[in-house]
Amino acid sequence: MITANFIHRTFRIKCGNSIGTGFTVDVDGKQYLVTAKHVIKDFGTTAGLEVFGNAVWSPVPAKLVGHCDENVDISILAPTKPISPPNLPVTASSEGLVYGQDLYFLGFPYGVLSRVIFNGAGYPLPLVKRAILSSFAGNVYLLDGHNNPGFSGGPVLFGQRGKLPNCVAAVISGYRSSPKPVFQDEEKTPLVFHENTGIIISYKIELALELIRANPIGPII
Repeated sequence: MITANFIHRTFRIKCGNSIGTGFTVDVDGKQYLVTAKHVIKDFGTTAGLEVFGNAVWSPVPAKLVGHCDENVDISILAPTKPISPPNLPVTASSEGLVYGQDLYFLGFPYGVLSRVIFNGAGYPLPLVKRAILSSFAGNVYLLDGHNNPGFSGGPVLFGQRGKLPNCVAAVISGYRSSPKPVFQDEEKTPLVFHENTGIIISYKIELALELIRANPIGPII
């Protein structure tokens, strides 16, 4: 179901002590790396971008295109040279997304890495999970699925008019949690744990495209 076009564009990334997922899009003949703002919050101050491949972290020179507004968890980086092959295009658009339809999202939760690697840089294959579109909430798409730490910044994919996934609709931000009490035998303790409710928070890709077009500094593909 998930084609090479998306596999070769999804990366395990690191910025300082923060690890998550990023993916590339090509806009107006230039390439950009899209991720969640909270994953690269230290970029350019105390840390740079690193990408995982061949079982090691390697620095990737990049410039900050920009962060979205405070309430939108998206940031864009421009690597100094393309990191994904230009002959594997993807469409960055949520146009045609239908309430209740199946979606897929890619990423690297909990440092779980597939034994399948691709191209000479040895990038690991991202994990894929499925969700459905639960609600439109302005710039937020709420999904029904089970997200995990490490998927942050990953792409949300869907297929237009019943096709295989061929569009990036949104960027994974996180999930809604609910505090639950911890019991010792039958006795309630003062401790709580945060239960994953299955409500995934993602931000529409058009917000990333607006940021890119406001500062088009990506490398030419």
